[in-house]
Amino acid sequence: MSLFSRAYYYFEEISKIPRGSGNEGEIAAFVERFAAERSLFAVRDGANNVYVRKNASPHRENDPGVVLQGHLDMVCEANADVAHDFTKDPIRLVRRGDILTADGTTLGADNGVAVALMLAILESDEVSHPPLECIFTADEEMGMTGMRAFDTSLVKGRMMINLDSEGEGIATVSCAGGVRTVITLPAEKKALPVGYEALRLSVTGLFGGHSGADIHLGRANAIKTAARLLYSAAYDADVRIISIDGGSKDNAIPRECTVVFATNDRKKAEDAIHREACAIPFVKDDENFRCAIEPCEADCESLAASDALLRLLCDMPYGVLAMSKGIEGLVETSCNPGVIRTDGDAVRITASSRSSVESEIDALERTLASLAEAAGGTFAHRNRYPGWEYKEGTALQRKYLETFRALCGRGASVVGIHAGLECGLFMQRVPDMDIIAIGPEVTNLHSPDETLVVSTYERLCELVEAMLK
Repeated sequence: MSLFSRAYYYFEEISKIPRGSGNEGEIAAFVERFAAERSLFAVRDGANNVYVRKNASPHRENDPGVVLQGHLDMVCEANADVAHDFTKDPIRLVRRGDILTADGTTLGADNGVAVALMLAILESDEVSHPPLECIFTADEEMGMTGMRAFDTSLVKGRMMINLDSEGEGIATVSCAGGVRTVITLPAEKKALPVGYEALRLSVTGLFGGHSGADIHLGRANAIKTAARLLYSAAYDADVRIISIDGGSKDNAIPRECTVVFATNDRKKAEDAIHREACAIPFVKDDENFRCAIEPCEADCESLAASDALLRLLCDMPYGVLAMSKGIEGLVETSCNPGVIRTDGDAVRITASSRSSVESEIDALERTLASLAEAAGGTFAHRNRYPGWEYKEGTALQRKYLETFRALCGRGASVVGIHAGLECGLFMQRVPDMDIIAIGPEVTNLHSPDETLVVSTYERLCELVEAMLK
């Protein structure tokens, strides 16, 4: 049986296991049992990272060791009309020819393809390899907290193939660093004047995507869009926010946002919102955008900080802020307000800032802090992670390029990306590690439209097997 057949089998198996970020206990236990059943050395730590070591194939004991690495968790996103409990329901896979998707949810190819491939290699007696180490990290999607806790002293090899990249014929060799900023505004209420009507504004149908890998595509941000619509209405009528909720992950471009607000002139507010909605130049990906306004039952109180909150949301940076000066076509700096929640005594906004230039991350931290303070709120910068600096022409890069050409009959490339990878954190502690990141064709990450091109996964399995040989 081919390595791909086993990898695909294991992808189906792990798709039955809930593994959203922060909920990796069951999948970590699965990997731990897998290793024990095959008498492989394994360590599972308190963060649910699992490290597995396999002896070299016969006569290869003295070859330089190789490390494979990927993450256990997945982003949990579902369409609004899909009932799916990510804490217990399996991912329902849908295959149509060469295309694999899920039924109304994220697929989990990010990064299930890595987990499944590592399991298949660890299981195989036919794949020839040097001393082999596999690192399965937890909670990559929510701040790379698994890699932060991982004990790198376990690792012996000095060549690592990270399997958390996307794109056939492309090896990632550098990435952006980043930080999450949480802005908190008090949710104190004040009574609405007589004659105000409560309405619900729903922004839906936007495409979303990964806040790093897809940020350059110009897709609209539902939180920013809702704020723009309300701000337009505020020119023609008094608008007071009662509650606002949008997005689900700060590293995903929010697709939906709902605002409950009150106004003293429903017709003027509605007309202004619809005019503005028609004026926004959406890209084709967002052609299913919908803007709905309906009456609703709501508290007779609005947020005391309504005006300040609306200005803050309009002023928050979003999208590409700078392009790389050294690598053509590479995004250097970006920001994504990914989640907003009205929760009891506070409104909380979480934004993800990224840059390959550390000083630009510093500058974004200061910008967001200033906006928070101007709105009467507070801020906290969390989970900052370093970028991964480009090194030209390493041994592993050369091996990848040679093997890909021999296998596929065409050239490959090495690139930098704007998304964050665990490689930056790993390199910070093991600076002499030679790393590349590769993967199959996976599109629309972090959205229910996530898609895996199966044939590219098969060739990835063949490529990794050939490199190990």
